[in-house]
Amino acid sequence: MLEINRDWTGKRLELIETAGQLFANSGIDGVSIREIAEKSNVNIASINYYFGSKENLYMESLRYVAWQVRCPLAQKILQDESVDYSSKEQCIEIIRKLIGERVQNYLSDKYPAWYSRLLLRSLVEPPPKYENVIFQTFIPELNALVEVLMRCNPANTLAKCRFWAFSILGEISFYVFAEPGIKLALNIAEKYTQKFLSQLQEHITSLILKGLDLKEE
Repeated sequence: MLEINRDWTGKRLELIETAGQLFANSGIDGVSIREIAEKSNVNIASINYYFGSKENLYMESLRYVAWQVRCPLAQKILQDESVDYSSKEQCIEIIRKLIGERVQNYLSDKYPAWYSRLLLRSLVEPPPKYENVIFQTFIPELNALVEVLMRCNPANTLAKCRFWAFSILGEISFYVFAEPGIKLALNIAEKYTQKFLSQLQEHITSLILKGLDLKEE
């Protein structure tokens, strides 16, 4: 489990927020430490003082974002002994909430848009040493999601539930990376509207329920 860093304050946090946005847009190799310094109105020595290197700053930005957009609901559900997995209706509602949590964290205005871009970009273009953050956040959340899906319909295999868990993440990732084009197509000026996100949540939920043989009547 990723623990909160009490040093995410003051100048360290300012550097993380500035550099993180640059990393989200251009990747670690597309951003120079000089560019970060100029955007942050500090000298390069200050960045080295707080983080030691550009790579360390990237990893701290990734840890910070992973903490902010974490999705703990599946893990909480697994710890809840009152959940009745034999109830199809309850399972459907659980899956809807699990998808809604990710839709809101990654696509709404709850967090800056670059948070989700940086986190997802790290999966596509993994930086050095990124495994620590992935194993502390992404893997436990993914495993918990898969386990909930399996409990909702034990007839499904582990492999099948993993694919449908990846499908949830893949659907949402598409709307993160394709946001400019989608907003043009839908004539949306700013962030996705809550109405659109609600419709997207129901769309993804419908797909997953069919795949898991949990279709609503």
